[in-house]
Amino acid sequence: MKEQATQSTIRPEAYLEDGTKNFNLWWQATFLMLGLFIITAIFWAVDQRQLDNASVWAKPLKFESSVALYFITLALLSGCLPAKVRTKATWRWATRLSVGAGIFEVIYIVLQAARGRASHYNSETPIEITMYGLMGVGAVILVAVSFYLGWLLYRDYRKDKNDVFKLASAYGLMIGSVLTLITAATMSSGTSHFAGTPAIDSLRVPILGWVLSGGDLRIPHFFATHLMQFLPLYGLLLQRQVIDAETAVKRIRTFSLLFSAVLLLWFAISLIAN
Repeated sequence: MKEQATQSTIRPEAYLEDGTKNFNLWWQATFLMLGLFIITAIFWAVDQRQLDNASVWAKPLKFESSVALYFITLALLSGCLPAKVRTKATWRWATRLSVGAGIFEVIYIVLQAARGRASHYNSETPIEITMYGLMGVGAVILVAVSFYLGWLLYRDYRKDKNDVFKLASAYGLMIGSVLTLITAATMSSGTSHFAGTPAIDSLRVPILGWVLSGGDLRIPHFFATHLMQFLPLYGLLLQRQVIDAETAVKRIRTFSLLFSAVLLLWFAISLIAN
């Protein structure tokens, strides 16, 4: 007889438990990002300066929202782990490093926007070259911490193989981290986030600034990163359906493989098509 999928519980209030107040760091960092987002949105509305055919404040807005979503994702999914895991020194250092890396990246991007200077692909001064390199280190830390959380969730899932949400979350964090590292490392090794040179009159996505004529590597990079949210949501959907755990696990693994294959193919085509 096939077993019903287990109902996993996300506990956002877990950071209030005794001995796990370090978990609160991700929520504090989220509120900081949201506050910066509101301030930046005001600047975006009143400051008409342009950089690379977009508002100087467009990039800070994108990174503030993306990093806020990253912190929220880690904070929520961490609630599925036992409290004893969150009291370990390795866990405390993981939260601190991820928060420090995320805040560092966003603050530098905001400062560069205020100066009307590019934060990415800027090699005009030694300081900007160094800061761009440090941003790369920060990005590696962010994906390493999300991968670490995914591994912890997977390890915990193996104790109860009917918890399909925990499996989906683990896969989303681990596979999303690897795909993010691949796409981000490839982009950072070039001189821009484009493969080739887009036409001046190329169709662009408002706010995001994506070029839809092809060769914009930011688009597959975006979907790689947000697999960290797509897969947990899919797992949550499967968990709420009346299906057995074995079938749900097969669907999660199939979704993971297809998503990864399509994204890598899309990324490869974007690289060579231009």
